[in-house]
Amino acid sequence: MGNIRQYVNFASGETVPFYIEQDGQYLDQDVDIDFLRFQIDNNIVSSSFRILVLYPDETINYAIPSENIKAGGNYSENYQNGQRRSLSFTLYNNDGAYSPNINTLWAGTRLRLEMGVHLFSGATIWFYKGVYVIDKVTPSLTTSGKEVQVSAKDKFSLFEDATGRIEETTEIPVGSDIESVIKDCLLTSMGSGNPLDVIPIIYHSSFKDKKTQATISKSAGDTIGSLLLELATQLSAEIFYNAMGNLVVVPIANVTSDADKPLLYEYSTKEGTISQLDFSFDYNSIVNRIIVTGSSASGGISKAVAINDDPGSPLCYQRIGYRTGNIINDSNITSDFLAQERADYELRQQLIIKSSTSASVLYNPLLEVNNLIAVSDDFFNLVHERFLIQNVSCSLDYTGQMNINFTNLVNLPFVTNIKEV
Repeated sequence: MGNIRQYVNFASGETVPFYIEQDGQYLDQDVDIDFLRFQIDNNIVSSSFRILVLYPDETINYAIPSENIKAGGNYSENYQNGQRRSLSFTLYNNDGAYSPNINTLWAGTRLRLEMGVHLFSGATIWFYKGVYVIDKVTPSLTTSGKEVQVSAKDKFSLFEDATGRIEETTEIPVGSDIESVIKDCLLTSMGSGNPLDVIPIIYHSSFKDKKTQATISKSAGDTIGSLLLELATQLSAEIFYNAMGNLVVVPIANVTSDADKPLLYEYSTKEGTISQLDFSFDYNSIVNRIIVTGSSASGGISKAVAINDDPGSPLCYQRIGYRTGNIINDSNITSDFLAQERADYELRQQLIIKSSTSASVLYNPLLEVNNLIAVSDDFFNLVHERFLIQNVSCSLDYTGQMNINFTNLVNLPFVTNIKEV
């Protein structure tokens, strides 16, 4: 489906590849991202999507014909460690071509989603939007005909579901090379002649030669996913699959530096680029203090506290008192420095979740979680207000709309000097 020629790199650690096609032919030309943004902002593009069925090595087997895909499926990306993306869609199955069997969309089949922007020139820019593993297929007979509903999750699900179950007690001793352990996890045999994942990982250069500082023990029945998350904790890293299907391991400090992130987009209700603003404040679940404890190499205890003490935040403790989250006890945290990074990260996550806003925006494949947008609205007195994207979702149809959830950066105590565009 075309050759990858260009990439968009985001401050969140995400990399999204894209390429151009016209009349089914790949076009070898550059894309002016600013011009593309202008066309999206002015709603002079239309949405497209396609779903590709992959071989186990993730080369392309075939593309599902667009006329076989019923409008109204769903794509969703949620900002969190581990599994982030999910995909669901329905296929017309009147001739039985998609009825579940070992030769069609069977257990473990991998898919790639591409979301396109169709330009006035007739060309389409296709953006990768993740590699998925089918986890459920539901054939049905309806009044309108035969259909098959398909749901899939990104590849981190391989490590958390039955495919990632650890068979016997496993121990990762102190001093183990973390990069090697992660790679070994991905190359775990599935028993079918294929490993869990053959695609190279994206491992941040600052983690090179990092060793485990505490022993990690897993019992039979635990999952590889939990092991990977513990390794990420020891690195003070976020771990997730990107749009290309690579496992990404990136420092928390890099991807949570909201003050250094540029804006992806600016939205205004007056200009009609954003609508249906819906603010939600779950007062009973507000957290403005996180306490983290761990071990230390000397046998003592490492500890850190993160507090929202920003007087400009409506959730700071000076305004509403201390609201303490669950105490985090993690033996993988082996120093006060790591404990503080974890506490700051967890507090940031709590503030994102508990003070979210939802809205509808124009279809835009460039929107990615953990990046910034600005919103202006006269009724809510928002003037170029910065928000952090928490969730992006859209229907697989041609309505030209997306739904996003985001949180106000005023609630984040780590923001001091946000860059102007």
